[in-house]
Amino acid sequence: MTRKSSQPGSTPLPAGLAAPARKSLAHAGVDTLEHLVELGRRRLAGMPGVCPRTLAQLQDAMDEHGLELPAG
Repeated sequence: MTRKSSQPGSTPLPAGLAAPARKSLAHAGVDTLEHLVELGRRRLAGMPGVCPRTLAQLQDAMDEHGLELPAG
């Protein structure tokens, strides 16, 4: 379950992401769900360590917080 952030724009990434995906996201400077929106689905899916399971976890967390991942 994802923690709810008390500050808008600083929703943490969900717990339970695989280490390779978490490292790849950190390397790209992504540490919140809002940063994922800026990144976009296409770039996210092309990152090392980001598999379909990771994409599903991130999408579930974004849905929970009312965020949408753009195609770009």
